[in-house]
Amino acid sequence: MTELKFWKSQTVGNDFVIVHADEIEQKGLTERLNELALEVCNRKFSIGSDGLLVVGRNGDHLTQRMFNPDGSEDFCGNGLRC
Repeated sequence: MTELKFWKSQTVGNDFVIVHADEIEQKGLTERLNELALEVCNRKFSIGSDGLLVVGRNGDHLTQRMFNPDGSEDFCGNGLRC
């Protein structure tokens, strides 16, 4: 099991686990984000959420990747609000 710093945020009825892309990369989890989403979004055995948000930077711009609880990558407006 890998320890990760995370934040949990909610807006308009959705809640999300938020992690920083730099830490994900540092821990070698970039290729396993869909599996990580399956683990952390599980409400019975983990943190539980409607999705996993991976936030980072690309130069002067912020980036966000969103993964659904089933591990699929998606886009989510409520995730942007968080």
